[in-house]
Amino acid sequence: MRRIYMLGLLSLLALSACQKEDESPVSSGLSYDGPNASGPLLLAGNFEAAARFPASETSAFQGQRLREVTWFMGVLPASCKVRVYGPGNGNEPGSLLYSADVTDRVQVPAWNTHELRDPIPIDGQELWISIAFTHPATQQSIGCDAGPNVPDGDWLFSSNDNQWRTYIQRTGESVNWNIRGIVGE
Repeated sequence: MRRIYMLGLLSLLALSACQKEDESPVSSGLSYDGPNASGPLLLAGNFEAAARFPASETSAFQGQRLREVTWFMGVLPASCKVRVYGPGNGNEPGSLLYSADVTDRVQVPAWNTHELRDPIPIDGQELWISIAFTHPATQQSIGCDAGPNVPDGDWLFSSNDNQWRTYIQRTGESVNWNIRGIVGE
């Protein structure tokens, strides 16, 4: 009897020790990333980290709306904006559909959620969801997972070269930004 009691106690302890480490919100929509692992060390400048969702990804949500954007921020940048773009041209996003300055509401290190004041209808076309931020010095702000890279999960604009390129093209590192689009009716 004592042996059964000990096995039960050990099982209970093992189950309680296996808690989920990632406190990220559950994504109901557009995302490529896994749990936050870190963030890239980026130079001083203006950046935009984006996830690009082609029509093949958005068509599953046609008729719904992009209602929220969720992202992980490690170190507080000097400024921070949530942006959503329409279909792009090549390796650049298209027209700006939504922009909100969230600098005063960003929590660090933490997951942040911004509810779009005007949800964006999803019509099966490409969407780019981005977080724009400014660094006054070299620092880590935008969060990323541990990889491997999913195509379109790591776009980065840098004012240092004024180009949109994937992070893997820039550095060889295989990650995805912790940026998620929450979809609903």
